[in-house]
Amino acid sequence: MKNAGKFAAILGVTLPSSYLFWLVLVGTFSLHELLIGVIAAALTAAGMLVVTVNYPAPFSPTLGELLTCWRLSWYLLSGTWEVLSVAAKDALGVERGQSLFRVSRYEPGTKEDPHRTARRVLAVVYTTAAPNFIVLGINPNQRTLLFHQIKRSSVPQMTEQLGARA
Repeated sequence: MKNAGKFAAILGVTLPSSYLFWLVLVGTFSLHELLIGVIAAALTAAGMLVVTVNYPAPFSPTLGELLTCWRLSWYLLSGTWEVLSVAAKDALGVERGQSLFRVSRYEPGTKEDPHRTARRVLAVVYTTAAPNFIVLGINPNQRTLLFHQIKRSSVPQMTEQLGARA
């Protein structure tokens, strides 16, 4: 019974959000698509429940950590410009594109700490959302964050706020 509230919360979030994603995906309100969307949303919610029961992952970010995404729009714009300029220079033979694997210091915390788990997840998701960064992983033993870039630039400030150090 202890998990009943958790299950209800998962269903309360997963069902409507997955149904909304379905409607956006199909782009129509025809009856058969609406009915198939209900089935797809129910299967998604069932899958989320199975994963939550078998692989619990505590996730407890602070509001400030969630709101670090306000920088994301700038990183999307500047990262896209960076990728396009590197691609254009490479195509024109002006300057070859680089392929850099980089390491940054990162304080991962423990697996059992829901706050640190949230920081790791947000650092990977927010940083990888920018097109000029691909986070390959966090090594908790060496306290590092490994990422790929096509042109060297500094670690984003939002990633630093989530635990990375240049």
